Amino acid sequence: MSSSGQSALLIGATGQAGQHVLKELLSSPHFTRVGEYGRKVTSAESIKSGADKLEQKVIDFEKLDESGLKNGQWDVVFITLVVCSGISVPSFIFMVISHI
Repeated sequence: MSSSGQSALLIGATGQAGQHVLKELLSSPHFTRVGEYGRKVTSAESIKSGADKLEQKVIDFEKLDESGLKNGQWDVVFITLVVCSGISVPSFIFMVISHI
C-alpha cells in the first residue's frame, strides 16, 4: 500500500447508494485499499476498475464478534445500510453502528 493512500471500509455496498460509493472509492487514486463488508458482496463481474485494491467479506450482522471488523485498520468508514420507513430497525443494526 502506498504511504500516501488511505484505506476505506464500506458496509452495505450492494444497495443503490452503496454501489455508487463503491464505484467512487475504487476509481479514486486517494484510496489504495477498499473493504466491502456486508450480508452479500458485489459480484466480480460488476467491478469495472480497482478490483486489485478491493477486499470483500460477507458478514453476519448478528455475529459481529466473528466478523473480523475489529481486526481491520481503516482510515475512513462509510455505512450505506438502508432502512425503509415504516419498517422497524432490528437492534443489531444499532450494534453494528456503535461497534465500528
